[in-house]
Amino acid sequence: MFKVPVLLILYNRVEETHKVFQILKAVQPMQLYVAGDGPKPGNMLDRLHVYQTQSVIQPEWPCQVQHLWQEEHLGKNKMIETAIRWFFSKEEEGVILFEDTLPSYDFFPYCEELLSKYRNDERVFSIGGTYLRHRSRKRYRKRMKNGGSSYFFSAYASTWGFATWRNRMNDFTLSMDQYNNSDFPKIVDPYMKRTKHKAYWVRRFTSLKKLNTTYWDYQYNLHIWAHKGFSITPYLNLTTNIGFKEKGNQRKLRRLRRNAYPILPLTHPEEIVQNTSEDKYMFRHIFRRAYLRLFRDWLKEILPNKNNLE
Repeated sequence: MFKVPVLLILYNRVEETHKVFQILKAVQPMQLYVAGDGPKPGNMLDRLHVYQTQSVIQPEWPCQVQHLWQEEHLGKNKMIETAIRWFFSKEEEGVILFEDTLPSYDFFPYCEELLSKYRNDERVFSIGGTYLRHRSRKRYRKRMKNGGSSYFFSAYASTWGFATWRNRMNDFTLSMDQYNNSDFPKIVDPYMKRTKHKAYWVRRFTSLKKLNTTYWDYQYNLHIWAHKGFSITPYLNLTTNIGFKEKGNQRKLRRLRRNAYPILPLTHPEEIVQNTSEDKYMFRHIFRRAYLRLFRDWLKEILPNKNNLE
């Protein structure tokens, strides 16, 4: 049985939740927290899907289960913030999963080992399970032969399944009221070596604050950087996002789906230093595609009628 508490955050994806729960049945966490968002108002089909999704969670192994079911629809970002706050009001550390995040079996002992190893080192804020580079398995074998480590320290938090500690999350909030625009360059500067990368993130955070917009993973990265922390990323992918649809923008995002591979036993890096080479790859292949979203936010700022964009 898995001793580390697990939080599973749900909404209305029945099939995906079933797949994730099958992994949990095999791993058998001793403490399982389940938080589910409520249905959208007036949408009976959504209400049915929410009910069916929550009904998937029927543990058949000895475990302590706690639920946080929302009567009203909070939306993705607020639901995640609410669930994480609830989870860490009860636990010191734990693993956080989503209904569309399929973890590998190795993901759980990987998290357990690193939660223990870095528990008292507050430079490490998050233990991610996702690695998005292609052909990672071949490169990983070569790394191991050459005495390399199983994971690296990144500026970017992997949020498709991760683990962290209460004392790293105590003051996490979606609100950006505690920041001034002049704070963002100072927060971003230590992590970004290239001018355009710095400019992107400063502009992104400034826009989020001005528009009072939330993308919880962006605010989570800001939270980590404001505390001068790093995130752990494995050199082999351990979690797969199974929530991308076959239509619209999400079809394009399917390019980010990666298979998961065994990673144990772990080899640890000798020091906690940002891997700037890996982070440059992340920006070039992941965040650069967010420019369109940033441009949309900029248009919202300069156009007198925001409805022009709808």
